[in-house]
Amino acid sequence: MTEQKLKLPEGIEADYEKGTLRVSDGSQELEKKMDHALVDVNVEGDEIKISTDSKKRNVLSVIGTYRSHADNMVKGIQKDYVYKMKGVYAHFPMNIKKQGDEIHIENFMGERNPRVVDIIKGVEVQVDGDELEVTGPDKEKVSQTAARIEQACKKGNRDPRTFQDGIYITEKNGGGQ
Repeated sequence: MTEQKLKLPEGIEADYEKGTLRVSDGSQELEKKMDHALVDVNVEGDEIKISTDSKKRNVLSVIGTYRSHADNMVKGIQKDYVYKMKGVYAHFPMNIKKQGDEIHIENFMGERNPRVVDIIKGVEVQVDGDELEVTGPDKEKVSQTAARIEQACKKGNRDPRTFQDGIYITEKNGGGQ
């Protein structure tokens, strides 16, 4: 039997029910589906135990992945993940605006129509000129939102060495780091 454990810090509770792991500190809660036929997830006291009887390498890798997901959830509950981004342009001044739960990138490379990016629920984005700050307790949602913003600025069939306009991730931190 192969087993990995994650000790929960004081004040953080976990619950595993119907293939879903929930981690909370009373004020906020994160949940993640962790359902695999050959992997058992149990919450006993202040520990999350992930185990399997299989010796197959692909099943053993699932244990490590589940432990990492649980660890990211605990760290995110303790301290939000923060991705800092910066808009870069050479000729056409780009405008970045937050409107409701969307980011609007206007005048990108002189385009008339704005590029629109949806903000994933549970993530907060602050825009200050050409700087953005993407924050939230769920690492996957924060990183996915930042990636969507970055990918919205694709330049098509242009040389990336010459056309460096876009919005780029400049710094990642949080989650207890």
